[in-house]
Amino acid sequence: MQALPQGAQALPVRETQDLESNRPHAQTVHARAATEFVAIPVRVAPEPGARLQAMPHSTPVPASARYTPTEEGDLWHGTVQQLVAAEAITALVRELALQSQLVARDAGHWLLRVERESLNQPVARERLRAALEAAGHATQISVEVGVVIDSPARRNAAAAAERQRMAEDIVMNDPYVQSLMRDYGARIVPGSIKPA
Repeated sequence: MQALPQGAQALPVRETQDLESNRPHAQTVHARAATEFVAIPVRVAPEPGARLQAMPHSTPVPASARYTPTEEGDLWHGTVQQLVAAEAITALVRELALQSQLVARDAGHWLLRVERESLNQPVARERLRAALEAAGHATQISVEVGVVIDSPARRNAAAAAERQRMAEDIVMNDPYVQSLMRDYGARIVPGSIKPA
């Protein structure tokens, strides 16, 4: 037994009893330790997402940037670009125009198609119709909901992806960049190449 420091008092020690079985505390702890073990599932971390992966040379075009050219697509893309540049359409009306596909034209009536019902609002349709009429195009429009394969937004995204691919090709094929990578182990930081 250790000696107590000067002025300290020793407290009495009591043995703890288990109230249910009147066993000393040490025996209760031993009995509880002998119970069955419960298996806990281990969660395996998934592979890093696409956002954290290194960008390969000439990355694939995302689905939102792919489009299939249609007969009316060139006219619709030019018309929408003209309206946007003139600030004749803004906000939801601008999104309706950018996300829609011109399906058919019949005299003064144009049929548009959008994928999202939320863009097909009566006020947005009327404002787009008024902007088209003021620009000398359609006097009436109808908007249906369906699959869009050619819209101004998709054409713009495809053009941006092509500019990005060309900028990456220019950098990756530059002899000086290749020598830095080969001789010094230099690497291009993903996302650092931007088209001019």
